[in-house]
Amino acid sequence: MLRLLVALVLLAAAPLRAEDLWIEAKGFAVQSGAEDAASAKRRAVADALLMAALSGGADVRAHTAVDRSVVTSDLLIVRPVGRVKEHRLISATRNGDTWEVVLQARVGLGPDAACDARRKLVITAFAPEIEVSPYAPAWAAPLAQEVANDLVRQVERHPSVELVRVTDRAMTRADARRETVDYMVLTKGSVRLGPGEHGFVPAIRLDMGGSGRRPELRLSLEMRLVGGSGEETRQAVERSVALPGVSPLGRLAVLVEPDRRQMAGKLTAGLDRAMTALLDVETCKPVLAYMAVSGHEISAPVGRRQGLTKGAIAFTADADGSTEMLEVVALGAEGVTLRPLDPNRPAKAFAGRPVRFFETGV
Repeated sequence: MLRLLVALVLLAAAPLRAEDLWIEAKGFAVQSGAEDAASAKRRAVADALLMAALSGGADVRAHTAVDRSVVTSDLLIVRPVGRVKEHRLISATRNGDTWEVVLQARVGLGPDAACDARRKLVITAFAPEIEVSPYAPAWAAPLAQEVANDLVRQVERHPSVELVRVTDRAMTRADARRETVDYMVLTKGSVRLGPGEHGFVPAIRLDMGGSGRRPELRLSLEMRLVGGSGEETRQAVERSVALPGVSPLGRLAVLVEPDRRQMAGKLTAGLDRAMTALLDVETCKPVLAYMAVSGHEISAPVGRRQGLTKGAIAFTADADGSTEMLEVVALGAEGVTLRPLDPNRPAKAFAGRPVRFFETGV
């Protein structure tokens, strides 16, 4: 209880601010038996991370209590784990049945380009959405398709991406039940995203602008990453390039071919870096899934394929911002079994709730 009171004093003294700060925090957990050693150590790390987040200015609602170093069910924390941007394990020692962990954590609210641990993205590339003005040059339509192909190649090259499928079909968000009567699905199979997967859909528009004898070709590109749990990230790029005047040799004159290559190069320069930047941002985000409950077992449809490890700690990510923490008790390639850190919380309290994962490194 004294440790918690110290954390709350630090909370009161540390107003929300944009800059980061390093905090040393201790966490404790009680080991229930020889087979519980690894789990108890992870619980102690989670306890320390929670203390670090509180000290860094996490919001607290309702009453807080600790019983034998276990957070009880009346604790309600708002956005604590998301404030921990990086942590370093200093020591982990066991004294009898009690584990004590000391770590340093960097906490704060400001933007951060660093990434403590990258998750894996399992991506399907869907048909691009291409729109080309009928007044654009004849080479604009092939250019749009080449842009789409280059982006898919960039996705495939990213070290944290597994590109599992490239399809010429559009991504569907229709109810899964409708697929049972869909002719395309019945004849070619479903391309619906599974839990823990992402879809990549580039939207490319080439339009004409400018006026007079110096028209412009304008590129509007939107790169979309859509998660199987409904989350979506977009990045837009807009470019324009001046077109040459009308050639006396006609629209298809060979003499203007070098200019076409130069103009295409100006429109597409740096798109590979923009695509990589989008993937870098996405792979820094915690894995997101929805929990299911069967009897007393809590599970989520993500696993090693998404980059999770046995040392991960899960925390709820509800719309109201409340956080409850869970530990990983079993991990498969595409599934994980969870247990609340609070032993008083029933499994049914987590059914259907979104959950994110934070890698402890333990």
